[in-house]
Amino acid sequence: MEWRSFHKNDELIGCLRAQHVRPHHIVWVQHLDTTALVETPERVHFRYRLAGPGPRAVAWFIDVVIRVVLVGVVIAFVSLLSIIPTLAGAGMGLLLLWLFFLDWGYGAAFEIGLQGRTPGKMAMGLRVVRADGSPGRVPDFVLRNMMRGVDFLPGIFGIGVAVMWWDPRMRRLGDLVGGTVVVREDRSQVLGTVAIDPPVSEEERRNMPGRVVLGRDETAIIETFLRRRRRLSDERAEELALLLGPALSERTGVQAPSWERVLTLAYARATGRDREAD
Repeated sequence: MEWRSFHKNDELIGCLRAQHVRPHHIVWVQHLDTTALVETPERVHFRYRLAGPGPRAVAWFIDVVIRVVLVGVVIAFVSLLSIIPTLAGAGMGLLLLWLFFLDWGYGAAFEIGLQGRTPGKMAMGLRVVRADGSPGRVPDFVLRNMMRGVDFLPGIFGIGVAVMWWDPRMRRLGDLVGGTVVVREDRSQVLGTVAIDPPVSEEERRNMPGRVVLGRDETAIIETFLRRRRRLSDERAEELALLLGPALSERTGVQAPSWERVLTLAYARATGRDREAD
């Protein structure tokens, strides 16, 4: 990972170098204003504002209150069931199952369903995203929530707070395992989904090689490019595509009127998305 810390007046005050888990991204963290800067391979920069312990603690408390209310609703329902002797045991089993789900599944379920948010995070304007700023995936949310019990030790997120204090991006242990980071939500700063726009036409499919293989770094670079495409002018997009397009076209045999389209078609064929409806 390559980390750089900047003073608010942009004065460089420190630089620590290490190896990033994704070599195609360079990330800086501004400790004083808790802002992370990501530089994509196309030399496009975007920032996201990190969420510190304060707003995350408030979001957690809101979620705890909601969980308590949900438990109360189920307890009231179980109390009604207990009136019927034959259903008393079933009611207790239901309560225990519900408590288990709230303890282990509440966070993951909401983050999967609400794209990185729980009700508490929504209230505080927070969102869980991947470390590179792209939208989180189901395994990311599951992994970070599975580690919540460890983060909570020895009580009130003792380990989690300690790890957040140590980590430049204020991630708890669950975030480190899941490859995620909690940010203050700003829709303009979170990378969008990978879009094949326009979809691959039937003529383009016929003219493409039968098989295209992309390396891991190539795939990640093109995905980042496609996510950011809508924010780039046509001229800038073509200029960036020129950095990879010629070599990729020569290696894979993909031909197109523009280098941007070469990247798009190569990615679509390599990932099987060339069959999406046009």
